[in-house]
Amino acid sequence: MSTPDTSGTPDGATPDPTAAPGPTPPAAPGPGGDASGWGAPSYGAPGYGAPGSSAPQPRYGQYAPGQEPGQHPPTDQPPAPGAWGAPGAAPGQPGYGQQQPGYGQPGYGQQPGYGQPGYGQQPGYGQQQFGQGQYGQQQYGAPGYGPPPGLAGAPYAPAAAKPGIIPLRPLSLGEIFDGAFGAIRHNPRVVLGMSALVVVVATLLGTFLGWAFSGYVAQYFDVVLDEATFPGFDESFATTLASSLGIQVTTFFAAPIIAGLLTVSVGQSAIGRKAGVGEVWSQVGRRTWFLIAFPLLTGLAASVALGLATLLVVAGFAVSEGLGAFLIVVALLAWPVLLVWVGTRTGLVPPALALEGQPFWQTVKRAWLLTRGSFWRLFGIYLLALVAMSFVSGIVAYPASLAASFLLMAGQTFLYHLVQAIGVALSMILTSVFLGCIVALLYIDVRMRREGLDVELAAAASEQPPA
Repeated sequence: MSTPDTSGTPDGATPDPTAAPGPTPPAAPGPGGDASGWGAPSYGAPGYGAPGSSAPQPRYGQYAPGQEPGQHPPTDQPPAPGAWGAPGAAPGQPGYGQQQPGYGQPGYGQQPGYGQPGYGQQPGYGQQQFGQGQYGQQQYGAPGYGPPPGLAGAPYAPAAAKPGIIPLRPLSLGEIFDGAFGAIRHNPRVVLGMSALVVVVATLLGTFLGWAFSGYVAQYFDVVLDEATFPGFDESFATTLASSLGIQVTTFFAAPIIAGLLTVSVGQSAIGRKAGVGEVWSQVGRRTWFLIAFPLLTGLAASVALGLATLLVVAGFAVSEGLGAFLIVVALLAWPVLLVWVGTRTGLVPPALALEGQPFWQTVKRAWLLTRGSFWRLFGIYLLALVAMSFVSGIVAYPASLAASFLLMAGQTFLYHLVQAIGVALSMILTSVFLGCIVALLYIDVRMRREGLDVELAAAASEQPPA
């Protein structure tokens, strides 16, 4: 039985005695893997026999050439021409780096799997086989962690850890909505209790402001509207308008505070920990003025933009009526688009202000940059959540609004404000809690996608026991 030539020297040729053996030059990594061994597993490493050898390399489950089943491979074969024999080695003993046919166990000179074939030994791209080139040989670079040979499919990916209400990986739409309900169930004392307290205080304050300023609003409508044409309309409309405006103003400032409280609670629930009321307030209380200043500044900026648009329209009418009408149409179309764009880009500011502890403008800038490239995804989730909660809150607030309208027609102004406030409070508790949880989960999701926050959350979850 002849040994396949592995040196690149033709059969029967005498090797050059002056040629000193040198180190094996590294080969470029073949397709399907990289030199580091961390690439995708390759199903069938290229054969490392000499290009001129006609004897095929044995594969898994095959016997070496000339070997019968149950027969051990012979050990008295002459060394292959050009083999790196040890000095003084007797003929018939394999040299260092020479592989014995059949066993496929490499010698000291050649590490298996590093992709370093001998001189003249080039792994062909079209010579990949299913199975390794020798019996029992396994390459270091392809440990075989992927699917077994013959099974198609992507490599196995372990499921993401879920120590709390969400899996610690980028979230889908369903996981975000499910996580919002899970946050309410996991820590209702903070999510519902503290949010309800803030909403009730804001609603009562807004109701008081509306009741206090309703007389001034009624005087304004006395001047604008004709009492003979609209008898009693000015008083009822002024009362309703003043109450609505007062509640909207106070709840506008309360919404970021609720978002900050919910962000702290949801962040702890994400790692399976239940935050207490004192802990949440101690973290958010220090940032309350930031959370109030943010809607104040955004409202001021919106007022300035609206004032500039009004001046532009007036200047357009001063030039011509056509230009003024055109500017009105442009302003009516651009204003809601601008509000939606700015609102979406700044939607993650309250969670960042509550959690990150950085200076105000630095946090606002960072939250603005977090939403870069995610506008449409964030806007779509905001819109879907807002539509769903508007429907639910409308159902909840309708009975209170109906009862309040009857009280107003009966002249019971104080009871009207009270019943109206109760309906608005119930509606806002549901809306603010659910939307606040959605915003908090979107903040966590964006940071997991961009900054690998899931790794930090997993480490934090492993350090403390779940609630």
